[in-house]
Order: sequence, then structure tokens, then C-alpha cells
Amino acid sequence: MMEKVKSSDIKFCRFLRVKNPYGTLEGGENALYLLDDANSICWCIKSTGGAGPDNGLVDPPTCVSGRTCFEQPVN
Repeated sequence: MMEKVKSSDIKFCRFLRVKNPYGTLEGGENALYLLDDANSICWCIKSTGGAGPDNGLVDPPTCVSGRTCFEQPVN
């Protein structure tokens, strides 16, 4: 049985931003609470678009440690 990983346990890139349909902005120093991830809009503030500096897709599952452009969040 696979254990479900809580999003609060994952360190997302400090440049990832998310706007959800409820009007809240998330990312950076704020934890990501993807209330409706199917309708959330993600972008990278370093590349200013939907693709990161490495030309890969910007979204929470991919903007994590191990990606070449990943930077730890500031705590």
C-alpha cells in the first residue's frame, strides 16, 4: 500500500506560483494548498511563464528537488 504524501511535506521551488479559482495566490514562502489543481494556473516567476528556465513544464509535481532550475524555499 502506497502512503500518500501531503503537499505540506514537499519542498516546492521558491519560484513556483499558483493561482487557484478561489482567488488565492500561493507559492514562494507560502505553502501550496491546491484546492482545485485541475483549474489552478501555475507559472515560474524566474522565467515569467508556464515553462521554467530549463524549458520544462511548471507545475507542483515537477517543480521539486532534482530539477536543474530548482531552488530551495526561503524559510
